[in-house]
Amino acid sequence: MSIFPRPHIVVHNQLTSITSLLDPCSHRVPVAHLSRLTNAPVFSVRYRLAPQNPFPAALVDALTAYLSLLHPPPGSLHKPVPANKIIVAGDSAGGNLSLVLLQTLMTLDRASHTIRFHGKDVPIELPAGVATSSPWCDITRSMPSCSHNAYLDYLEPPSQPSDNTPFSSIPFIPDDVWPVSPPRADIFCNSNILCHPLVSPLAAPAELWKNAPPIWISVGEEGLTDDGLIVARHLHQAGVPLVTEMFEGMPHCHGLLMLGTPTSHRFFESFAGFCRDAVAGRVKSTGALTWLSFKLKTSKEIPIEKACATSDEQAQALMKKNAAWRLKTEVEMQKEWRAKARL
Repeated sequence: MSIFPRPHIVVHNQLTSITSLLDPCSHRVPVAHLSRLTNAPVFSVRYRLAPQNPFPAALVDALTAYLSLLHPPPGSLHKPVPANKIIVAGDSAGGNLSLVLLQTLMTLDRASHTIRFHGKDVPIELPAGVATSSPWCDITRSMPSCSHNAYLDYLEPPSQPSDNTPFSSIPFIPDDVWPVSPPRADIFCNSNILCHPLVSPLAAPAELWKNAPPIWISVGEEGLTDDGLIVARHLHQAGVPLVTEMFEGMPHCHGLLMLGTPTSHRFFESFAGFCRDAVAGRVKSTGALTWLSFKLKTSKEIPIEKACATSDEQAQALMKKNAAWRLKTEVEMQKEWRAKARL
C-alpha cells in the first residue's frame, strides 16, 4: 500500500532535472515529453513511501540521489553532473519533496558547507533551480482553497477540525502496513511535526528562502492553489527569482494528466522554458503571477502579494489548529495501544 508519489531524475550534459511524478512506469509519457522539450534524459528514483517509510525517508532518498549525481560513488556508471546543470522538480507531493530538499541543502550549506558522503567530505552545492506543479506544501491541507475549489478538483476536500469529532485517518482496511505500531494519526508523519518546514514547506518563513535559486510554481484552480501561492509569496519576499502561473478552472496536476490539450501544451512550454532559462542563468522575476483564463483566451499579471487572500498569520493559525486536532487523536490512539500492549 503506497499513497505518496514516486520520483524521477533527468540527466544530461547540459541539464539535469529531478522530477517526482508517481511511479516511473506509469509516468513515462509526461516525463518523456519533458525530456524531449529540454533535451535531457530522465533518471527515475523510486524513493521510499509512507506509511511504511514515514518522514524523513523520502527526503533522505532524494538527498542521496542528488548527491549521487554530483559526487558519484565508486562503481557508478555516470560522470559527475555539475549542480548548475540540475533542476529539481516535482508535482503534488513531489513538489513538496523538491522544496524540502532545497531547504535541506540550504540548511546544510549554512551549517557546514560540506557533508560526509561515501567516506568523503563533499561540498554542498545548490541546483540551478526548482520547478513544481501543484505542490502540496501543507500536509494538513488546512488552506481555504481545499474546500473553496473542491467543485473544480478531483481531490476530495479534507475534514476540518472539530471540537466534538476526533480526527479520522484515511479508512484503509487494516493490514500488515496500516495502522502502524505505535499508531499515528497521519500517514506521512507523527502529528507533532506536521508544521515543521521540512514536512510542510508552507510553514517556512520568508527568511529561510533567502539566496535560493530560481523557482517555478504552476497551479490550477484546485484544492492546493493556496499552498503554491503562499509559498510563492514567501519566495518573492525573500528576493528569490520566481516564475508563478495559475490556470483558471484546471484541477490538480492538470498539465500532466491532460496531455494533448492546449493548457497542457502551455504548461509544458513554461515548464521546459524555465528549466532551460534556469540552467542558462536568465530567470528574471516580475513580482507577478501570470493568470491564464479557461481555454487560454486571456491572461493577466497579478502582484504575487495579492494573489492569495489568506495572510501568513491566518495560514499558520489554520495549520496549527489542524495539527493540534490530529495530535489529540494520535495521543488517544497511542494510549489505547499501550493499554492493549500491557495485556
